[in-house]
Amino acid sequence: MHRARHLFDICILLVGLFAGGCSSSATYIRATVPDHPLDRVAQQSQEQWSVEKVDANTLSMSDGWLAYSFGALGYGASHANLSFDPTTSELDVQYYFKAFPIMTLWIPFSIDAEPGAFGAALKPTMNDQINEIIKWSGGTIISRRAGDRSEPFPPKSKGKVSSLSPATP
Repeated sequence: MHRARHLFDICILLVGLFAGGCSSSATYIRATVPDHPLDRVAQQSQEQWSVEKVDANTLSMSDGWLAYSFGALGYGASHANLSFDPTTSELDVQYYFKAFPIMTLWIPFSIDAEPGAFGAALKPTMNDQINEIIKWSGGTIISRRAGDRSEPFPPKSKGKVSSLSPATP
């Protein structure tokens, strides 16, 4: 009986490892902005975030979480991709937390900042970061949703072209 229980525990652990490593979600936000916000966001975020200006209307940012990385014996970071559409004065944001923890055998997963049990302890900090980005942009959120990280970004329906691909870390 003890051996069966031990085998059951190992099976549950393996299912958790592989199922947890398959998550790949992101938060998608659209905001109206009064003017072109990317230079301002890049300047105000540079103390905390690594910032790369992909092109005139696209910004890619990442922020490593040292405490999470140490505790998970792996690596974890927030990622925010911003795309400004000058024709509509709208800012599209793709935000997610990506991790490579030892408990998933370093199989990466990403989570969105929307309500839910998976990653719940991280979500208050994630939402604080989103609020900061929107504040720096001077924007007002008009839509927000969870989605798969592999969705085209920026949204193709708007006809925008960007150097970012769905595989951007």
